[in-house]
Amino acid sequence: LRGGIAPYQSSSSDHHRPRGPHPKKKKEGNATGRKKLIMNNEEFSNDPSYCQAWEACAKHEYHHDRFLPEGESRGYADDATWILTASFVIFTMQSGFGLLETGSCSPGFEVNIMMKNIVDVVFTALSYYVVGHGISFGTPSTPFMGQGGFPADGGFNGLDDVESSVLYSKYIFQLSFAATSTTIVSGCVAMRLRFSIYMLYSFVAVIFYSFVAHWTWADDGFLNKMGAHDFAGGGPVHIFGGVNGLVATIFLGPRKGRFDGTRPISDFFPSSPTSQCFGLLSLWWGWIGFNCGSSFGITDDRWVVAIRCAVTTVNSTVGGGLASLLYTSWRTKGRLIIPEHVINGILGSLVAITPACASTHTYDAFPIGMVGALVALSINAFLCHRGIDDPVGAIGVHAGSGVWGLLSVGLFADSQ
Repeated sequence: LRGGIAPYQSSSSDHHRPRGPHPKKKKEGNATGRKKLIMNNEEFSNDPSYCQAWEACAKHEYHHDRFLPEGESRGYADDATWILTASFVIFTMQSGFGLLETGSCSPGFEVNIMMKNIVDVVFTALSYYVVGHGISFGTPSTPFMGQGGFPADGGFNGLDDVESSVLYSKYIFQLSFAATSTTIVSGCVAMRLRFSIYMLYSFVAVIFYSFVAHWTWADDGFLNKMGAHDFAGGGPVHIFGGVNGLVATIFLGPRKGRFDGTRPISDFFPSSPTSQCFGLLSLWWGWIGFNCGSSFGITDDRWVVAIRCAVTTVNSTVGGGLASLLYTSWRTKGRLIIPEHVINGILGSLVAITPACASTHTYDAFPIGMVGALVALSINAFLCHRGIDDPVGAIGVHAGSGVWGLLSVGLFADSQ
């Protein structure tokens, strides 16, 4: 109007209108003044009495350029809410790991075990914020690692409000994955590692996790470019954590008297099967957030992916639970149901479905879970026979079932 040209009057004057979507394409959900402006477009174009409305609209368009209007930011808000909720659920899995490890070890180590799970979060968050996230998803990047984004702060890296919020969403979700990958080792080395050394491990292990996460999930990660598909972290989280645990267990050696006969075998029985069961339940339901949250939002078609992940995750545990019940009955000749077998079998099925939960049919989850449970239990039995002391059974569950889970993507995934 100031230039003597009515805004939105003709296509020849489009370059005079404020930036933003054309009003004819606007949805009904905008502010009242903006809606009235659009509905009365022709009248407004020829009537100076709408100048105040036009000024308000111009301010609205400026706000659009800077912050995004409500209708367009709502998708970000919905996705962020989903991501935050999933992240919080995944972080509660730390409680499950602590309860499972506490119940699997001898009495007297409860506080040490729970404190290890606490410092896991502390040192993992420090390491991932300062270094890890930049290695995983920083720009510029190479197929081997990210080379920017240190630390994970939007303002420090010159991002605007929306870009910073997207960065923080990815950071908090990936941090929950990183914390999970490090705490796997806690069970493998239970009762044998100094607390100060474990704190150092928690900080350093996340740096190495970040490389594997980049290879798998970054757009230019070399495994991703080769076509590798791992939806929710079977490789970067579970195989990485399980292999770390195997190496640490071999270097530390078994607990005193575990295999040399100097102490009765009863000294190494789980101290609290009840605690183990509570730990399983916490991990079980946390795993749904783990897999479903990897859709990284619920807008567009991502809610369809999240729902599929929920069903395949539960169906996999059905297969794993049945297989583990058969396994423990076979091992005890039908006399007992050993809780440790059932617990690790179900956990193995959860790990197995993790890479393929979004890309398989719901009925395929049953055999994936069954095989995952049997792989976990068989590997744990073999390790015990070979004198490798894993009090929780995390090596078979995470490394063994994780390998099977990655293979199952190639065997069961449906590209449609």
